[in-house]
Order: sequence, then structure tokens, then C-alpha cells
Amino acid sequence: MKKICELFIRCTRAYSLPMSIMAWFIPFVYAALHKGNIFLGVLAFAGIISLHLAANMFDDFIDYQRHKKVQNQLQKGKCLYFTEKQISEKNFVIFMSVLFLFALLIGCYFIYLFKVPIILIMLITAILCLLYPYSSYYGSGEIIIGTIFSPLVFTGVYYVMLQMFSKELLTLSIPFGIMVVSLLYTHSFLDFNYDKYDSKKTICILCGNKEQAYKFMIFMLFMAYFATFAGLELRILSPAYSLTFLSLFPALSLCKTLQSYIDKEPQDEKEFLCVFNKAQKLTVVYTTLAVIATLINHL
Repeated sequence: MKKICELFIRCTRAYSLPMSIMAWFIPFVYAALHKGNIFLGVLAFAGIISLHLAANMFDDFIDYQRHKKVQNQLQKGKCLYFTEKQISEKNFVIFMSVLFLFALLIGCYFIYLFKVPIILIMLITAILCLLYPYSSYYGSGEIIIGTIFSPLVFTGVYYVMLQMFSKELLTLSIPFGIMVVSLLYTHSFLDFNYDKYDSKKTICILCGNKEQAYKFMIFMLFMAYFATFAGLELRILSPAYSLTFLSLFPALSLCKTLQSYIDKEPQDEKEFLCVFNKAQKLTVVYTTLAVIATLINHL
């Protein structure tokens, strides 16, 4: 059983799930406090998780097919379940298809209930998910992830629970989206040399070198907090959301850690995940503070 669980985590890259959980949790709490439909919110969560895991598998499968075709080097730890013969490609595709189908069934149910708004959100999300495996060669991977896990998830979850949109929630999705982008950006930063060798065009690579890429990371985080400040100043966000500035502490810790990798890369998967988890911690802390602010605002 333990081996099956480990294989599941490796095949689906389930370690990245905090990203979708946090993206769902903020609009869920926000909508629940406004008497939104809890059942539909939980159902949306199941769909988001399934789609996230299936999209991860699709991304890996496309990468592995490319690896077989051009014999390029795979990223550290990626697709080991294929190279080590832990699962056949056929079984992998079947499992991936089941996850996609489950997410699609939930989506169809929402379409049946809410028609056009959900159709548009699902259509945009589906297109972006299909484009993502190729996006790192066109400098758009981070933008796609930021779009899916902030405005699309935020508006989608809120709409299925309350059948309306929220300007405050949409504004809050901007800094959260940048936090999500910083998570993927950390991944690209740590894989800078591999991505350059593989001719990928991530935002990191487009910066020219790791020193410039590090500076751009600082700029992105600054913009996340500036977006929050602007929302507060324009009175779109309530004053309680100033609590999110406390996430500056893990943000600074992440920047300090990444600085030490300007001239080196992680030696193995364990070291890679250790640094990557710091980026996830930032997202978790920001989400927790945003939820606390939402609760305070509702009192």
C-alpha cells in the first residue's frame, strides 16, 4: 500500500497540491461566510484537485514522449516511474484519463446548473491546461498557471457557490496569483541550467542569467504586496487584508534561500523539494492570513 501511495504521488506530482488547495480555500471561505452553497463548493474542490493532478500527469507524459523522440535529458526526478518501469504508459494514460473524466463530469454538472458563465470559465481553463505542457518553450508557463490558480479558480468557486462575482475577491486574486507564479518561478529558477540546455523559454531564461532572474523574483514579490497596498488604498479590499503583509517574513526567507542558488543548482530531488517547499510555505502563509482577514472582516 505504501508503494502504491508513493507511486501515486510521483505520477501525479501530488506534492504540488497545496497550490490548488490554497487557491480554492480563499474563495470557498469568502463565499461560505456570505451563505454560499457549501456542497457545491466542496464539489468544486474535488473537480479542481482532479484536474490539477490530471494536468500534472499530462505535462509529464508530453515531456516523456518528447524525451523518447529527441533523447533529451529529463529534469531531476521527473518521469522516474517510466524510466524505472514502475508503471506502463498504458496504465498511466488510463489513470490520467479517469482523473480528467471525473473533473469533466463535475464540470458538466455545473454547466447544467449555471450555463454560460461556467462554460466560459471551464473553456478557458481547459484550453490553458492543454497549452501548458508546451508553454515553457514560449515564455508563458508562469502566466498560464497564475491565470488558472487565481482569477479563474477564485471566480469559478465563488460563482458556483453564490451565482455572482466579487470585485474584492477578484482584486485579492491578483497578489495571490503572483504568489502562485513565484512558486512556479522558484521551480524554474532551480532548474535554470537544465531549462536552458533544453531550449525552454521560461521567464527565468528570458531574464538572461540567474542573477537577473533572482532580481525579477524580488520584483514579482514586490508587485504582489504593491497590488495588496493598492487594493487597500482604493478601498476595494477591507483594512483587515493588511494582515497579509505579515507574509513578508517567509517571502524574505525564500529570497535569501534562492540567493544561495544563483551560482549552483540542487544536487538531488530531496534538496530541490526542500527549497521548493519554502515557496509553498509562502503561499500557505499568505492564504492563511487572507482567510483570517476574511473572517475578521465578516465579524
